[in-house]
Amino acid sequence: MKLFNVRRRLIKPPSGGLIAGLDIGSSKVSCAIARLNPSGIPELVGFGHQASRGLRNGAIVDMEALATSVAAAVHAAEKMAEETISEVFVCISPAITESHPVSVETAISGHPIDEADVRKMVSQVCQGLEKPGQHVIHAIPVSYEIDGSRGIRDPRGMFGDRLGANIYIVTGHSGMLRNFAACIERCHLEIAGFVVSGYASGLSTLVDDEMELGVTLVDMGAGCTSIAIFHDGKLYHTDHVNVGGSHVTGDVARGLSTPMIHAERLKTLYGSAMLSSSNEREKILVPQIGEDENHKGTQFTRAELYRIIRPRIEETFELVRERLRECDADKVAGKRLVLTGGASQLSGILHMANLILDKQGRLGKPIKINKLAQNARMPEFASTMGLILYGQNEYRRMGMPQTKSTKEPLLFFERIGGWLRENL
Repeated sequence: MKLFNVRRRLIKPPSGGLIAGLDIGSSKVSCAIARLNPSGIPELVGFGHQASRGLRNGAIVDMEALATSVAAAVHAAEKMAEETISEVFVCISPAITESHPVSVETAISGHPIDEADVRKMVSQVCQGLEKPGQHVIHAIPVSYEIDGSRGIRDPRGMFGDRLGANIYIVTGHSGMLRNFAACIERCHLEIAGFVVSGYASGLSTLVDDEMELGVTLVDMGAGCTSIAIFHDGKLYHTDHVNVGGSHVTGDVARGLSTPMIHAERLKTLYGSAMLSSSNEREKILVPQIGEDENHKGTQFTRAELYRIIRPRIEETFELVRERLRECDADKVAGKRLVLTGGASQLSGILHMANLILDKQGRLGKPIKINKLAQNARMPEFASTMGLILYGQNEYRRMGMPQTKSTKEPLLFFERIGGWLRENL
């Protein structure tokens, strides 16, 4: 089974082409469809999301359940866009990836360096790293050197005998990626490319100055927290910690003996990482596990809820801090911090992140796509919108057509029905 659709011959992208992104997370599956306007800026035309089923720690545990969630999210986006997509860029968790820098050098023979030389060098690195069990997801040139002269940002048009590069490589486990490919193919879609979540989130939330001067992006998802460091406009480093918003919800459920659905609601409405004295005595009613609907619940104070939530948030940022200390890339990130992801919306969390990580931060929301619906502007959809921008860059770089479309949406039940006919 192929991991990606076969790349077509390099031609000029057609006007009116679509770019589609699919973010498959532990708590939700979301799909975005965009079209480039005459100025080349993506405009959202379709958006849908669905509760995620069948995924745990970034890996598929129930393909049928996940395929149903994917089909529902894609159908909602197609219905809004009044289009049918054929391929998507897919966001994956860094929990199933590995990353490291690689240095490479190649002979140029004195002619002016062009795009073909850079592509050839990157291709050689990818071929050398491709091995059973691993697949290269990203190969990003971070810096170049020509005949020993280092620190070159763009070598094209320059002369030299030998071209070298430091390339940041992100690889994924082939078996897990094939499972995602199989799941998405069940929904009659092809994969245009995989994108690690922190990279995608950075593309949609960071301003140009942050990416140039250095920034640490922390994407707080449900199942894990992604870390991505950007500098000189490029991705320098990715990492993750296996703690996320769902762990906070689980702590609340256990600490207050309440069902998970109520724990999530309590966390969202009343939870905080930094409690003020003005509301610490405020009473909240908490439904208890096993009680009938007529029971009013048990009273707790917001201070009690805060004492459950705070340790997990502290643990998360302490783990992030340790990961940053272990990597050299943190030196180029400087003091700038951007928090995004669904769990980043907890009250007081930014202040705690600034204290523990010793940085100055802000909350990151998607900002680089036009005509975003209000619900699509939230931090939890940063990676979804980043897929659109990644796709735009890829199609532009490769000179390839965007995903094909029709004016008749493929209905959700037709997707599921097609899968049933093929597999039963």
